[in-house]
Amino acid sequence: MRLNLFNIFKAELNKYWIEIKTYYPDHIVNIIVTYIFFTGFFLGFRNNSMIDDSYYIGFLYWFFVSNVISEASVSISFEKQIGTLEQLILKPVSLEVICLVKTLVWLMITSIKAIILLLIIKLTLPINIVFDIKVVPILIITLTGLLGFSLLLAGLTLRFTKTASFESILSYILLFFTGAIVNIDNMPKLVRFISKTLPLTNGILISQRLINNESVSISQIFSLCLNSLLYLVVGILLFKYINKKSKTEGIYNEY
Repeated sequence: MRLNLFNIFKAELNKYWIEIKTYYPDHIVNIIVTYIFFTGFFLGFRNNSMIDDSYYIGFLYWFFVSNVISEASVSISFEKQIGTLEQLILKPVSLEVICLVKTLVWLMITSIKAIILLLIIKLTLPINIVFDIKVVPILIITLTGLLGFSLLLAGLTLRFTKTASFESILSYILLFFTGAIVNIDNMPKLVRFISKTLPLTNGILISQRLINNESVSISQIFSLCLNSLLYLVVGILLFKYINKKSKTEGIYNEY
């Protein structure tokens, strides 16, 4: 099992590296568009009290999320269109594990892009990029929960093939309603309640407190761990259910 996982990880890493070398202009454009997006909001809010040393964290989290949660579904959609989905299903490891490996590899690549983006922001914008190493484990815990979203989108792709609209809606919901750019205390009560159930919201709040040298309790971190674990487990269960139902109804036979 370990050897199979290693081989899958190595194969996916080689595949993405080839794609990056081939389609590198797409990645450059992605960084430029995100930079323009961040600059617009930064200049718009620069006289607002929410602009502080931790302001960039919300955008950093969203950059990871917007790039990572859709990767498994995009890959599944591509495999279905070129007729190789059956080969994935016949591999000695489950399809959800393959999706998780794809997402983890893409997360590594996104981390490199995020570092490049932060360097460009630091060199070109009048913003003080303050970093605390303790943010890294919080980011990892938060993204673990968001893998559940990734699996859910991958499951929907198994069922419906094209889910780009779902991904766009989810991405912008997570941008505007998790505290990434707008303080959640200024949101309506219902939106605020729903927002606080998301691991991304909790991860952003904890990271901002760490960067601003504010205290973070063990209970807050423990709550984030439970929150992320819940979303991951629910994502896995929903993916398994959709995958099983798709097999039962013979949807895979079309590919």
